[in-house]
Amino acid sequence: MAQFKKIYSEYKHKVYFFVRKYVQRDEDVEDIMQDIFVHVWKHMHKTTDSSAIEAIIFKTSKQEVANFYRKNKMVLISSGQNEIPDTEDEILEEAFMEEQISKIEALLDKLPEKTKELFIQHKIEKLSYSHLAKENKISKVAIGKHINKAISFLKINLH
Repeated sequence: MAQFKKIYSEYKHKVYFFVRKYVQRDEDVEDIMQDIFVHVWKHMHKTTDSSAIEAIIFKTSKQEVANFYRKNKMVLISSGQNEIPDTEDEILEEAFMEEQISKIEALLDKLPEKTKELFIQHKIEKLSYSHLAKENKISKVAIGKHINKAISFLKINLH
C-alpha cells in the first residue's frame, strides 16, 4: 500500500496533465485517471524498477485515453496536439514535455500555498478572477497579483 501511495503521489499530476491534453471534461479525466491507477495497482507487483513503473503508467494512460474515445465513439483529432505519440521523435518530445511539467510542478511547490492554489484554479481549472475573488473573499486585483507572481516566478526559474 505504501508503494502505491508513493507512486500515486509522484505521478498523479503528470497523468492528469497527460490525459487532460486529450480529454476536455474534468469528470472524464478523473474517471480515466482512476482506471489508470487501478491498472497500476493490479500490476505494480510485477516490477520495482521506477522507469518500468513509469512506462506502465504512460502506456496505460495512452490505452485508457484510446479506450475512452472508442467507448464514446469519438475520433482523436490529429491536430498534432491531440494525437497519441508513436514515433521515436514524438515519444522524445513527450518525454521532454513531461520533464517540463515536472519542473513546473516542483516550482509551483515553492510558491506560497495560496498563490499556487489560485494559479492552478485560474490556469488549469479555467476559473475566472471574479469567481476566485468571490470564493476567496479577496479582490480581483489581489487575485491578479497572485497569478502574476506565479507567472513571473515560473518565467524566471524555468530557464
